[in-house]
Amino acid sequence: MEVAVCESPASAGRSLSNWDLDELLALTTLLIEAASDSDAIYWDLIEPALTVWANGEYTLDRAFYERVIQPFIAAYTSDEFRQAATSYESLYRDRSASVRLRLDETLSPAFINAFTSEFRITPDDVIDVLGELVELAAERNSVVVETTIGELRGRLIARGLSTDTCTTFVSVFALFHRPNWDRVPVGFRRKDISPWRYGRRLSVTARPLLVFGVTDSDTVIYGLGTLRQSLAYLLDRTERGQMPADFFTTDAMKAYLGAVNHERGHAFAESVAEALRRDGWQARTSVKMRELSAPIEYGDLDVLAWTNTGRVQLIECKRLQLARTVAEVGEVCRRFRGEAMDELAKHMRRVTWIQAHASSVSKVIGIPVIAENIEARVITDVHVPMQYLESLPIPPQKIGPLNTPL
Repeated sequence: MEVAVCESPASAGRSLSNWDLDELLALTTLLIEAASDSDAIYWDLIEPALTVWANGEYTLDRAFYERVIQPFIAAYTSDEFRQAATSYESLYRDRSASVRLRLDETLSPAFINAFTSEFRITPDDVIDVLGELVELAAERNSVVVETTIGELRGRLIARGLSTDTCTTFVSVFALFHRPNWDRVPVGFRRKDISPWRYGRRLSVTARPLLVFGVTDSDTVIYGLGTLRQSLAYLLDRTERGQMPADFFTTDAMKAYLGAVNHERGHAFAESVAEALRRDGWQARTSVKMRELSAPIEYGDLDVLAWTNTGRVQLIECKRLQLARTVAEVGEVCRRFRGEAMDELAKHMRRVTWIQAHASSVSKVIGIPVIAENIEARVITDVHVPMQYLESLPIPPQKIGPLNTPL
């Protein structure tokens, strides 16, 4: 759809046959596969050695996929399945409400202000527009709706929304025709149009209205399911700080994401400490290294945990986005290689200093400690590909969610 809104003619041309569609899907699959291999080479996950065969196919060593990506995805989907199974009964609870709540009654003022600054429309106005588009689909008795810019604007104004609000919604949430799909528009980046990337600002998920012009008579197409999923996804993930900062452009939204991620990162560390306490450990959060007499540039320990026997865990807590593509796996692995002061190297630097000054820990926790009983741990909120990497300065089993043993 993202390509077609740009490349397919609005009139003339020829109809798409089933054969054409099969070929298009096959070529798209090949494009994504080749792009994934390219990303794997770029991120130094596989050797850049290809064999190109006479029929145009190519092969390369995909051992990394089998060793890291496949078990990583399998572990994640297994957890997702178990979580879904345990919450199955919730699907049958009565969720009807007698009174409709406005979003400003359920969302924080900070989020509403940041959202309005970024998109120039309030979350409540977005929901009002969604309601009108759902009603239009119901009237047409179709989950795919074709209308015009003029009809859409007229219905929204009749609903009580201003002309400016209508114009803003379309400009922000519509994917417009442009002369060439593969030419990046001003203000966007190559990743915003690459089909093998997630978080594209020019995707149908981010912009669920397909618009073929700017005049009142020009066509607008949307799918009801895509529309509802898209807006719910955007509101929910942005409010929870789970959208990448580079998806947005305003300082207000980036400041909001920074603040909410800092707050939830601290809450995650507290939840890890509390889980350890329930398991018989003693634990503190946000322990400054200078309290252990280390130089100030060593920063903080997210969690310091210990037992009465003198066993000590130095824990780095990380809330991470799930790595869904080869490029995202490569990016996460780059941040945690334990090299050049990346995020793992900074933690291991603290661990090495503490192991060399074990008495400093003894003074803080009041229990004799020896270096051999001080261990490093990285606890994440999701499964991460580093759990399957080799040659890290920390055993892979010491990286991952808390459901793996300490």
